[in-house]
Amino acid sequence: MPQLDVVIADEAEEYACYAGMWWTPENHLAYMEPLCTIPEYQHKGLATAALTEMYRRTKVLGATHMTGGADGFYKKIGYLSAVKWTFGEKQ
Repeated sequence: MPQLDVVIADEAEEYACYAGMWWTPENHLAYMEPLCTIPEYQHKGLATAALTEMYRRTKVLGATHMTGGADGFYKKIGYLSAVKWTFGEKQ
């Protein structure tokens, strides 16, 4: 759903941060992928602002949870791990 994606531009209207969101209404899941910020714009709150806006947009659709990356950034801004992935190998 392109209307869920968030693009933040700089003063020259050039791309500074992009966050994509996939919505799966069957299981009330908002799947965030990707989240990218141009290096010179990192640590300015743009990714946090993009995630906040995507949260707002998916919440009204009925999202009960959102997936994202495992980077420490998410924990730093208040997101919690809800699922622990495990992988097995057939022997």
